[in-house]
Order: sequence, then structure tokens, then C-alpha cells
Amino acid sequence: MGDAIIHRDDRGRIVGLTLRDIGAETIAGTSAGHFVQAVAASLSEYLHVPVTGGELDGELTIDRSDTHLDREIDAVLETLVIGLRMLEREYPSDLVVQDAKVGIEV
Repeated sequence: MGDAIIHRDDRGRIVGLTLRDIGAETIAGTSAGHFVQAVAASLSEYLHVPVTGGELDGELTIDRSDTHLDREIDAVLETLVIGLRMLEREYPSDLVVQDAKVGIEV
């Protein structure tokens, strides 16, 4: 079973995503991988937001430093989460979507 972990900051905004054990041999895994790749390309090519990662298994990190783009970035990333949750409902034995709050430790 694969995991999609949504990383949110203290304001609830998505700052990253981790995909673990996403099986390319399952419909849910293949679809989740394509969703993440499409979002990474959209953010970087259309909005010119620096993005790292976006592979099938691994991390996707979004640079949220341009506050003028917050609404656009939020719309793209929340659409990704909705799509992943739809996959989770359709294929519960293949994908689990979780939220995780990230914080700054001092």
C-alpha cells in the first residue's frame, strides 16, 4: 500500500508532499504519480514557482516565498489533494492520504 503524506505549515498551507511505496503497477499508484508530476510541472512552468522533486516515490517541495502567488499555489495544490483523496476512496487498499503538520524546531 502506498502513502501520500501532505505537508502543511502552521497556517494549513501545503508546503510539500511525500509519496512512499506508490506502486506503478496499480491504477492508484500510476494516477497519483501522474497527478504529482502534472502539479510540479504546472507550478514550475506556468507559475514559475521553484519546485524540487516530483518523482513517483519521493518528496515534492514547493517554494512558498512569493506571497503574491499564495492563492494560485493553494488552488493547484488543494486540487492535487482532492484528486489524491478521490483515488484513496476508489482504491483504499492501494493508497492512503495523510496530512502532516511541519514546524520549525529551535
